[in-house]
Amino acid sequence: MIAVENQAPVSENAIPKDASGGFVVPESNAFGQSFRDYESSVRLSIVENCYRLNHINQTYDFVKKTREEYAKLNKAEMSIWEAIELLDSFVDESDPDIDEPQIQHLLQSAEAIRKDYPNEDWLHLTALIHDLGKVLFHSKFGSLPQWAVTGDTYPVGCAYDESIVYHKYFKENPDYNNPAYNTKLGIYSEGCGLDNVLMTWGHDDYMYMVAKANGTTLPSAALFTIRYHSFYPMHTAGAYQYLMNEEDRKNLKWLQTFNKYDLYSKSSVHIDVEKVKPYYESLIKKVLLPRKAQMVILEVGRHTALRERIRL
Repeated sequence: MIAVENQAPVSENAIPKDASGGFVVPESNAFGQSFRDYESSVRLSIVENCYRLNHINQTYDFVKKTREEYAKLNKAEMSIWEAIELLDSFVDESDPDIDEPQIQHLLQSAEAIRKDYPNEDWLHLTALIHDLGKVLFHSKFGSLPQWAVTGDTYPVGCAYDESIVYHKYFKENPDYNNPAYNTKLGIYSEGCGLDNVLMTWGHDDYMYMVAKANGTTLPSAALFTIRYHSFYPMHTAGAYQYLMNEEDRKNLKWLQTFNKYDLYSKSSVHIDVEKVKPYYESLIKKVLLPRKAQMVILEVGRHTALRERIRL
């Protein structure tokens, strides 16, 4: 086994499947159209407006201030499953491929990846919680607008790459003409590592902070996947890779594998929540919680409800 200190192990024979292996990519999305079609989607007006507001308002100063505020993790304390249920009625306005509640997307992606990687339970759980940060829309978390919760992510503090969807709206962003931020490297240096890059604020970075601050035992590949799964300009278009370091490139292989299940598992056919819930609740205890909490659960038994809660 290849183990990260205090984190869940990744099987030594676990190899990320390339695009031709594992999951069979469907030919069309839930609306019978191509995936990630930002020109003719039936949800075009909703999606484009979400990105328009995102590109205008996600300035370096906004991201820095908002990230510092949410890093306090003082919004709520609840179990993972309670947080998942908050997404039962949430529909992502940035998604051109489906208009189903997010709880179904979480379970669909988790069940699809579970089928192809039955021994990598950390990957199943990563899929289950990767979009959990979308609770930011909820009143318990400040009712953030969707442009500050959903959508593809990208760095702030440097030039906006042309591969970012609806790039034209960046011209209305105050940072667009700021000489400190509008060059290829901006405030960064080549090979600085994505840990040192400030990304647009949204559910990805928030769930990463929540998992890390709560002492999760998920491996680094899982945390990287949670944090950058919406960074399509990097993991799909190949942009910004000059900012990555060697660890980023290693984790990118798992993220690119995960992306297939995140993107192509979306369906109008619902997963039976109650049927799969026991399995994922067992993973939350086994993989997500810190080692100390796991030991408490073993010792205390039935008095575990509060111990399993996390700070958000």
